[in-house]
Amino acid sequence: MFRIQPMSFVRPTILAALAAGLCFICLYVYGGSPSAHANPAAAVPLPVIDIMASDYAFDAPDTVPAGLVTIRLMNHGQEPHHAQLLRMNDGVSFGEFGAALKSEGESALRLTTLTGGPGTLDPSRSTEVTLNLTPGQYALACFVSGEDGVPHLAKGMLKPLTVAAADAQPETAAPQVAGTLNMRDFSFDIPDTLPAGSNTFTVVNAGPQPHEMNILKLAPGASLSDLQAWQPDQATPPPFEAVGGMNGMSQGETHYMTVDLQPGTYVAICNIPDPGSGVPHSRLGMVRQFTVQ
Repeated sequence: MFRIQPMSFVRPTILAALAAGLCFICLYVYGGSPSAHANPAAAVPLPVIDIMASDYAFDAPDTVPAGLVTIRLMNHGQEPHHAQLLRMNDGVSFGEFGAALKSEGESALRLTTLTGGPGTLDPSRSTEVTLNLTPGQYALACFVSGEDGVPHLAKGMLKPLTVAAADAQPETAAPQVAGTLNMRDFSFDIPDTLPAGSNTFTVVNAGPQPHEMNILKLAPGASLSDLQAWQPDQATPPPFEAVGGMNGMSQGETHYMTVDLQPGTYVAICNIPDPGSGVPHSRLGMVRQFTVQ
């Protein structure tokens, strides 16, 4: 099947993508009591940007507004896809970043801030996140790789995106949330049980390192051990479904994730590698099984 990695890589490096392929998915969740700090409804509805993922391209606007924006990803391809947003550092162009990816691999991420994005989805699924975007030049990328080990960004799923400040920004408020999900070095604050149905969570990267959160629903009868043992080149299908989540976020980033979870057993896992050792965060403790009911 496919190796999935919303900014995560089961192999030692984040962008080993260009040569080695990436990892299955990663995710993390919550801390605090649901609905304890629900936000008031927005004064003006948040803008919604639709991104269509196919094999292998993004159909997305060239420009989106700054501020709180809901990004909705729909996977119309035959392979899993996600949408990672990367903000170019001031003075860095999309072309310079693309060239650095080819020549430097993962080191090119030094030119960007990881600003989240909709997590990995199996075909025919959709998910959404709400991001607080600052004006600037961005890249939209899919780091998922297939059985051939080639990341989708190398097949065309790397698109420039401009976030533009409006002359008059409408007054909006953060979405209402069911709780806060904190990612740390190297653990998740997540309860044993989360509510079924569609819920929005605040997602905070409280650790010094970048982290991601994607959600895997385990197949009936499958365990965390089965997930960890499975490899994309196996003849058997993966013991999980990729149902979305939040892609990589740099230190201090705070955004919002909306997930529609059906009852069952899920896993939160982060596979972004530790920069010093190259060890994926999942091997340092960022794996958590939980129940939705």
